[in-house]
Amino acid sequence: MIKDLRGYIDYLSKSGMLGTLDSSANPELEISAITDRENREHRCESRSLLFSKAEGYDIPVVTNLMGSMSVLKRLFSGFGVADFLSSVYYAKGMSMVNGARTLMDSRPKVARRGFAGYRKIRSLDELPILKTWPKDAGRYITLPLVITRSPKDGTTNVGVYRMQVFDGETTGMHWQVQKGGAVHASEAAELESQLNVSVAIGTDPFNILSAVAPLPHGINEFSFAGVARKAKTALLDCGDYPAVPANSEIIINGYVDPVEKRDEGPYGDHTGYYSIQEPTYVFHVKNIYAKKNPVYAASVVGFPWSEDCTAGLFLMEYLKPMLRLVNPNITDIYLPPEGAFTNMCFIKVKKRFPGDVKKAMFSILGMGQLSLTKTVVAFDDDIDLRDLGRVFWAISTRVDPDRDVQIIKGTATDTLDHASGSPARGSKMLIDATRKGRDDGYTREWPETLAPDKGLAKEIDRKWSQIS
Repeated sequence: MIKDLRGYIDYLSKSGMLGTLDSSANPELEISAITDRENREHRCESRSLLFSKAEGYDIPVVTNLMGSMSVLKRLFSGFGVADFLSSVYYAKGMSMVNGARTLMDSRPKVARRGFAGYRKIRSLDELPILKTWPKDAGRYITLPLVITRSPKDGTTNVGVYRMQVFDGETTGMHWQVQKGGAVHASEAAELESQLNVSVAIGTDPFNILSAVAPLPHGINEFSFAGVARKAKTALLDCGDYPAVPANSEIIINGYVDPVEKRDEGPYGDHTGYYSIQEPTYVFHVKNIYAKKNPVYAASVVGFPWSEDCTAGLFLMEYLKPMLRLVNPNITDIYLPPEGAFTNMCFIKVKKRFPGDVKKAMFSILGMGQLSLTKTVVAFDDDIDLRDLGRVFWAISTRVDPDRDVQIIKGTATDTLDHASGSPARGSKMLIDATRKGRDDGYTREWPETLAPDKGLAKEIDRKWSQIS
């Protein structure tokens, strides 16, 4: 079993999915540019990259830890996500004992001990934090597990949020308003208190992917990681600060004053644009601990394809059971990376009654982070959602704009959607690209789709092979 980041690096190396650069590489732009090229050339099968000599530092850097779909599939084979998600519903009263037992068995285990095995670091300036794109406002911590506790009920949230380094002791904390960290910050503001925060950099892939996963608010990401790992997540007690993974390479403790804001950005984001400079929360560093000879983990995003595309596609496949629980007639879902995930969602719908397609599209807009989706397009069973040629053919031939396109105004959108007129507020579009019948108010006869004769398939294959 992979126990920590170093074990994962060793696993990647033995799998042939680790590239190592032993010559010096500059954390300012150079490491990111090399990682970006790896992703552009190999897409969902790009290697993780280990830069053993980060220029100006004695700490190596590893990037692209989630870059290979095949590695993720092997790593998470047998991942009982359906059982876990069902257990969430069971625990809320939809059923009984098995779900509650699953949740109990996956709860993280906190080790009450000090920081043995760690050394204290004086400043963020001692870490090889990357500057990713030329017009970025500065260096950004891009793969932090940011851990907060609700001041009201004590529930934990773990998320990956970018952190712009302002100086050796302060960073930005880019909590979008819909994220769990922002919810905890708003609770702290109501109580007129600071919010203590822990940041873990460099842990095992189960913790990282669980922090990225769009889980419903209130579900403990470390429990989710425990289900994926098939073993409880071991946490290190940090006293007044939230507990962190006990296998973290680097641990940062500090606080956010929820009424304090500072301009953050621009930052080269996964949308393919630089984010606009806007006020964000400020994180004040109190303690930094690092293992002996630590490895610094970073992520690089930009135009598709980047590491987040691979991780997002993988997670969507594994979170389908949750979608099916809510709406069983949605038989498939795909968020194309070209749509920056939240801007476009394709669903395949099996119609059961009049208006069922529209109901399915509306259900997407009511589910967690999927609620931020800007455009939802529904298709029939004969369309492969991952074949963009067939997708655009269906949109072109099965959509009447007046009947099949619906605009919803004045609703919540992703704060990273720069097309909307104001932050986090805009419009959505629903497109019904399914075949129409009388239940849809279609009075004509729908034409039959072309298809080859199935009986000729073997003979055609035989004669095709004879063509010289």
